[in-house]
Amino acid sequence: MSFMFCYGDCVRCHKPFSFNPERVPSVVVNGSREPLCADCVAWANPLRVAKGLPPIQVLSGAYEPEEVAF
Repeated sequence: MSFMFCYGDCVRCHKPFSFNPERVPSVVVNGSREPLCADCVAWANPLRVAKGLPPIQVLSGAYEPEEVAF
């Protein structure tokens, strides 16, 4: 049994956090997909809604390791 997860810095607050690279919310910066931590998603969503944009949807398991088969 193996698990997949990444450990990296949030694109907004620069705090390190672990995440599932296939499910984590992200933004594109200079052509590269960069992850957003849960705290920054919670910060951004009210601002997005106030501007008439849809909130960022966090997929189930975005911040959890995922079991993978090899």
